[in-house]
Amino acid sequence: MIPAFGISGVLPPFIGAGPADRVLTSPYPAAISEIVSRFATSVERVAVLRGLLKYREALAAIGISAGIQWIDGSFVENCETIRQRPPADVDVVTFAYRPPSVLRDPDWLQLFLANTNLFDPPRTKADFLCDAYYIDLNKPAHFVVMDTAYFNGLFSHQRDTAQWKGMILVDLNSDDAAARQMI
Repeated sequence: MIPAFGISGVLPPFIGAGPADRVLTSPYPAAISEIVSRFATSVERVAVLRGLLKYREALAAIGISAGIQWIDGSFVENCETIRQRPPADVDVVTFAYRPPSVLRDPDWLQLFLANTNLFDPPRTKADFLCDAYYIDLNKPAHFVVMDTAYFNGLFSHQRDTAQWKGMILVDLNSDDAAARQMI
């Protein structure tokens, strides 16, 4: 369940008495259809959601389908009220395993280079309205931990105010077809 915005217009970093209850802390698990249901409230937001769904579809088309995404940024804030503007994009961190056919590093590199539009944030922003980052879960665990710590620190706070805020977690195997029908 995606919690309501707090008084500051952001998702709370935790719900309940405190942040020690893992079930009640960010990132909050949700289906992609729940994200659409909650955030498809304007023409601009619908455009961003369409881009997110196309981005997820493009990842699946090259075999990236086992993993999760963190959904964040001004898109999951009440930015129309707190920033007086609609969101221009959505921040996405994809934590995923390589497709089984490209487990070897040279094969992965070839797939990566053939699809840089899915791994280069300026391109994903232009093509899909997603400020998107990819974490390869097949690399050594200590690098995954370092990447996770970095992106959690970057996206769990507003850049301009440093306010602590929540994120949403969606599985790559979600109900995308239903979500597309909702838009």
